Amino acid sequence: MDEIVNYISTHPAVITLLVIFVVIILLYFVLKQFFKLFLIALFILMAVGGYYYFKEPDKTAARIKQSIDTVQAGTDEITDKFKNFFRDTKELFKKGSKVPGDINRLLKDSDEKAGKI
Repeated sequence: MDEIVNYISTHPAVITLLVIFVVIILLYFVLKQFFKLFLIALFILMAVGGYYYFKEPDKTAARIKQSIDTVQAGTDEITDKFKNFFRDTKELFKKGSKVPGDINRLLKDSDEKAGKI
């Protein structure tokens, strides 16, 4: 055990490579599951789309266009909300950073009025 600790302490690159290897292995297993989930969802989506295409081929193109427009409108709305959220958060942070200075100034003014300084 002491030999292992001495080896690692004299060669810190070994522990770095070991950590990188473990992170890569963990990412592989996590992303492998997401890839499988993506393929299954894509297969289901294509099967449902194919069913509706064979059922009513004339209306399918209009439905697809309507779905794309709906998704695009929703995406634009969410993007605007996030932009507003970040802008409001930034303004709130700026106001919040001024508060401690304002409180200290008010306390100093009240101490001066009370004659404590």
